[in-house]
Amino acid sequence: MTKKKNIIYQTNKIIIMEKVLENKVAIITGAGSGIGKATATLFAKEGARVVVSDIDEKNGNNAVEEIKRNGGQAFFIKADSSKPEDNQALVEQTVKHFGGLDIAVNNAGIGGPLSATGDYPIDGWQKVIAINLSGILRNALSDSCHVGKGRKHHQRCFYSR
Repeated sequence: MTKKKNIIYQTNKIIIMEKVLENKVAIITGAGSGIGKATATLFAKEGARVVVSDIDEKNGNNAVEEIKRNGGQAFFIKADSSKPEDNQALVEQTVKHFGGLDIAVNNAGIGGPLSATGDYPIDGWQKVIAINLSGILRNALSDSCHVGKGRKHHQRCFYSR
């Protein structure tokens, strides 16, 4: 059995797909560590051109270097998901650098302060909501204007946390 671009070999009911994300452009927020970094690494391994986005420049740049050492294409953009202007700039810089956007993985998130409920700081709560909820919406709104634009693709946005 074969499929366009993605070659599928079927042997004893085991299907191996090679480079399923070949030439796709993906933004992954929170990609400096954890699930985001693992996702960025996997996407690059599968042929995607990856934008690693994080608020931590050191971790973000380290993730990009690791992807490049393994033969992938990636670059870093520092962005805070809680800031609309950062989300917009993230998408605009991605489109400028790679010529489009196919996939957005809105993974950035925080756990917030550890505290008893009665002592939980309101500013800590507001920061968690700004990143984990509002940030996802802001990213989705920024992404939706560009995902698949000018290409025969469907919008693909993934959310984590």
